[in-house]
Amino acid sequence: MHQKLILEVFAKADKEELKETGLSVSTHKLSERISEALWNNFKCSFGDKSLRVLYNDARKNKEKKVVIKQQIVINSLCKYLGYENYIDFVKKNVTSNNTDEIHEQEQKNKKIKPFERILKGVKNNKFAIILSIIFLILSVFFSINKQKWMVWDNNKYVEVKFDTEKYNVGQLKIYKEERIKFFKKIEPSCDVAFFDKKGIVQIWYGKNLKGDLEIFTSLGLHPETGKTLKPITQYMIHKYFCSKTNN
Repeated sequence: MHQKLILEVFAKADKEELKETGLSVSTHKLSERISEALWNNFKCSFGDKSLRVLYNDARKNKEKKVVIKQQIVINSLCKYLGYENYIDFVKKNVTSNNTDEIHEQEQKNKKIKPFERILKGVKNNKFAIILSIIFLILSVFFSINKQKWMVWDNNKYVEVKFDTEKYNVGQLKIYKEERIKFFKKIEPSCDVAFFDKKGIVQIWYGKNLKGDLEIFTSLGLHPETGKTLKPITQYMIHKYFCSKTNN
């Protein structure tokens, strides 16, 4: 029955295109039209490529059973044709071969209804809603307390307990062990090993809120400004940090 559905959908799209433009367009164009209509009219997302695959299977190989897996796609295609849903489509195209399909679809709908009643009951139960809110608050509370935190302290990150005030102003950061161990701000001098023996950068620089240049021992974001630090260069070393260095 899905085979008939997809063929009729493309047939309708072809008639609409011919009526609007006077042209008979390609399958690619028709699939794009159908995909757009499914989204605009029924908020159903289904790609034009998938539509073409289904159409080619339905058209070229009548022995191969075409199956559309997503129920929302099936019902949206039926609505595109003017039917209420898939059951309506099957009933109005019924033959002795697909009465079982109607029964199967009705059984699927019956299975959904009990869950809908449960959800409706929960929505109407204020006590259940209050309990849900309390559970959510407790979950967030325990999650926050379980999470480790850190703040920037002068020239390094240090681990701290959760603080609402610091969190609200953006000072509190999620704990990262590598930041604690390896990310430090150091004083620039000619004694700093800006590069290792292989010439690989070991120092990164950036400006603080006052506009002063500072150097750090690891790549990352400036603790005050949040801007990405830059790798040190010979030019920056000579001009700002160590004019006497020959490195």
